[in-house]
Amino acid sequence: MAMATSSTLSLCVQMPPCLVDPTLAKSRSFRSSATPDSVTTKTGTNAGNAVRIFAILLPSVPGDNCRYGGGSQTTFTGSMMDLGQLTAGLFGKTNAATLLQSEHSVSAEPSLFEEDTAVLQPHQADTIKILVSNIKQSLACLTKTEGEVSVSAYDTAFCARIPAVDDPKKPQFPQSLAWIVANQHQDGSWGDDLKDWVYDRMNQTLACVVAMRSWNYCNDCVQRGVDYLQRNADKLAAEEMERMPIGFELAFTAMLAEARTLGLDLPYDTPFFDLLEKKRRKKLERVPLELLHSTPTTMLHSLEGIQSLDIDWKRLLKFQSDDGSICCSPSSTAVLYMHTRDEQCLSFLKKALAKFDHAVPTVYPLDIFHNLWVVDTLERLGISRYFSDEIENVLAAVYKHWSDEQGICWASVLKDVPDLDDSSMAFRLLRQHGYKVSADAFKVFHKDSAFACFAVGQMVQGVSDMFNLYRASQLSYPGETRLDEALAFSQQFLTDTLTSNKGNADKWSLKKDLAGEIQYSLKYPESKNLERLEVREYVDKYGPEDAWIGKTIYRLPLVNNPDYLALAKADFNLCLAIHQRELRHILRWISNSGLSDSRSVRERIVMFYVMFSAEAWEPELSAHRIAASKCLFIVLALHQLFNNQSTLTDLRLFLKVIQRWDASLVLDLPESFQACYNLLHNTLQDAMLDLGHEDLTQHFVDIWGGLVESFLIEAEWREIGTVPAMDEYWNVATTTIALKATVWSSMLISGEVDSEEITAWIKKDCKFLRRASEAIRLAQGFADYKETNDIGNHISMFKCYLNENEELTVEDAVEHFETMREQVQKELCMYRDEEKSLSQECRKVIMSFTKVANFYYDGEYVKECNHGLQRLMVSLVD
Repeated sequence: MAMATSSTLSLCVQMPPCLVDPTLAKSRSFRSSATPDSVTTKTGTNAGNAVRIFAILLPSVPGDNCRYGGGSQTTFTGSMMDLGQLTAGLFGKTNAATLLQSEHSVSAEPSLFEEDTAVLQPHQADTIKILVSNIKQSLACLTKTEGEVSVSAYDTAFCARIPAVDDPKKPQFPQSLAWIVANQHQDGSWGDDLKDWVYDRMNQTLACVVAMRSWNYCNDCVQRGVDYLQRNADKLAAEEMERMPIGFELAFTAMLAEARTLGLDLPYDTPFFDLLEKKRRKKLERVPLELLHSTPTTMLHSLEGIQSLDIDWKRLLKFQSDDGSICCSPSSTAVLYMHTRDEQCLSFLKKALAKFDHAVPTVYPLDIFHNLWVVDTLERLGISRYFSDEIENVLAAVYKHWSDEQGICWASVLKDVPDLDDSSMAFRLLRQHGYKVSADAFKVFHKDSAFACFAVGQMVQGVSDMFNLYRASQLSYPGETRLDEALAFSQQFLTDTLTSNKGNADKWSLKKDLAGEIQYSLKYPESKNLERLEVREYVDKYGPEDAWIGKTIYRLPLVNNPDYLALAKADFNLCLAIHQRELRHILRWISNSGLSDSRSVRERIVMFYVMFSAEAWEPELSAHRIAASKCLFIVLALHQLFNNQSTLTDLRLFLKVIQRWDASLVLDLPESFQACYNLLHNTLQDAMLDLGHEDLTQHFVDIWGGLVESFLIEAEWREIGTVPAMDEYWNVATTTIALKATVWSSMLISGEVDSEEITAWIKKDCKFLRRASEAIRLAQGFADYKETNDIGNHISMFKCYLNENEELTVEDAVEHFETMREQVQKELCMYRDEEKSLSQECRKVIMSFTKVANFYYDGEYVKECNHGLQRLMVSLVD
């Protein structure tokens, strides 16, 4: 059996048929023959200089003082040692050296898709199947439940205080009192089992002690609770105020007053308690009593803390949700019931207590929040493709509750208390999945140049909701100025938060490394964020035991789940094994291409492949990755021909060869031209013949002929020394990016589309593809300028623009193209979402090219080569 060897990785046993990707098996992009029978080609000196991989996508190759793209020059250098290290990560040091140096060693490799090719050990494949099956079972009823959440002693205590309907001297829910007794910790406190957080423990313990004393129930438990409160009261002052639980200053001070009335021996003169009272009064000043009666505010979520106010409790019943709750808060609902005896309140509490075995959560239901965060977690861990049906069901359900006027609430039963956190997450996920959502939804959270967590009552920000606002605002379309403001505000907020070392001091969560998540996202905004790199980072930052902050700490077992992490690691290794095989195949194909096979070529193909597969990483895109690499390699050869001191006579004849698709004409050209034409001819012609797409020949001749013609125009500009008009330059320069030729040829070679589809796409003026070409050209143009801080003498977008606008300065040109780049990025997002005629896979491939270009040209490749990208080449081990 042929084995995929590696000295550093253990992913080398046969892959079971159930995990073989069908797109790999049916792809026609794996031919090794490169020369048609009608032409004899030698690989001579000229051909030996004909390839520099990656100048394909990035016309100016870092480290090479060659002029591409209208004569632009890039001197930005990257270390080839870095590429060697990356390849060593893929194949081990010894094998990597062989692959990068030898022209023939790869040729002996077995076929990439032989049935006995090994990528996973049987137990690894079984692990994936078991984990996927278990998670699917957990997610099966995701849209039919109201959220899987842990219970709260605090809220249960308020339910336990309710007098019985038929006898007010007895508790309505005695089983809840029994539950409280059974769940007291050994130190006398109540609260989360894993996180001994003083705020949480003090709050929950005081609630339980007051509840039991009000019924003279289990005085021993009461005393143990009082002892805990006495021992830990002074510790509250040391806690971060930003992480105070929801309504803590209201509820805790109110319960202290009740405890004093009940004769409980507590340290009432603790200085921190006085500080809490001041915070309570300040908070109440922001919500006048009449506003509380007339408008749904977040104060409804903390009714237990404002019982001393002169409230008309029955007026608050109009804010009830259909399920009978108030703001999905069991404790608030219990208090409202005790003041109104409303049957709907009692019905809600009975239902919740029955569901959770005589206890209740601190917030329930919370289906919108819960399900959105499940989807986000699956996507950030890179395992969402296993659960696409479940995710689409969730998003369809969420969309029914989305409002373009005010966003969304954390639960489907809520209508009038939207929050920024859930609205940001919903907006981003829905827009990414093709739903039409309006940025106008953020208007209600925008006040006085700031964005707040809630639409009414509170002008506060939490770290996590600003983080999600930042992520959402990067998906803006042209004209969505509110999202521009949201991006600026959230970016500054998060930057200041990290600077003050408050990145983990979130108001809503206790996460493993929220600061690290923010730092990564600020470093890699959406336009240059490579998905696989983010997945690898998030695997380290994801906390299966992370907790959430409401009135108390609570857990979401379907959001923070160890099975997710285990599957993410196993799937990462699966994808890594597939990527290893693909790169081996690509390198072998280069060896058999008829062109030069130098170490430099292999290093550059690794450079491109590592970045491209970091964005278009899914197994389903394997055929696209391989086909794109081959097409880009061909474009690279063309670039070299037109930038290697070839004569204009030869270049014009070569254009005729392409336009006529006539192999006999190429015999009059140097060997380097022959080798390049043969590779292009064979690769496309074989794909069309194998797939029965002969009718597409003229379409692809037109595409490649147009590309070569644009290369010739650039060569003539350089020869004559002409500075073209800006419009003329832009039309040519965005063509020589070669994205159109690469994308449509990749679609053909991959075997992923039929003849009619690809014909329709080629004929159509695809705005999405056009904007993608412009985005790449702009990224390259800025890289040229930033490297030298000068527009230079070569033809570039800066040179052409200033030549037409002599009154402007270089700084004016920079500002012009920066504005243009922002606009193109927005239009790119819009057209990606609107271009439904393109398959999702095709749109993903096109976006991958733009992200890779932004990542590379902004200098991130060199920064990350020895760290982030190299980590993508190493298997994850539990």
